[in-house]
Amino acid sequence: MAKLRLNVEAVILAGGLSSRMGTNKSLVQLNQKNLIDHVFERISPQVNKVWINTNEPIRGYALDLQFSDQIQEKIGPLAGIYSSLEKVQTDWVQFCPNDCPNLPDNLVDMLSSNIKGSSIKIFIPLVDGRPEPTFMLCHRSTRESINRFIKAKNYKLMSWVESNHYQKITFNDGIAFANINDQEELVKYQNEA
Repeated sequence: MAKLRLNVEAVILAGGLSSRMGTNKSLVQLNQKNLIDHVFERISPQVNKVWINTNEPIRGYALDLQFSDQIQEKIGPLAGIYSSLEKVQTDWVQFCPNDCPNLPDNLVDMLSSNIKGSSIKIFIPLVDGRPEPTFMLCHRSTRESINRFIKAKNYKLMSWVESNHYQKITFNDGIAFANINDQEELVKYQNEA
């Protein structure tokens, strides 16, 4: 289990349309468990509390830990992140998508390793040379900058990240960040497990 370095809460981003999957991804079964259950179990030991950003209630989770986007337009993860930064009760928030069953068990530890004495407000994993912004560790103070992006109708998550003072943290286990977007990926994942 990762050592908790700071007071942080997590938000599982589960408010997407799941259009490629054809059904709510959170509830898709993988090894007799919902996808979101895998994520919840992996992130829980790393944080003080886990919230779920979803636009429809997920059975099996306390309703007071679930919340929907404050922005009603379907603009992607920025809406969930914006709403989350208002909802959480800590300065730092760890985000993760609902479709990543092998989430690293040291995610928060690795991303928070450079916080002390730093003015950086966003830390994102760099995996196989690619940034993974939906797994960001983010300070609540960035919320207003998201609001400006949304008002300008700029909904690209990585563009918003790049408009802030951020740092990439290298992770060497690409499989830990693999997400399951459709039935084909689910079957492939199950066959490789």
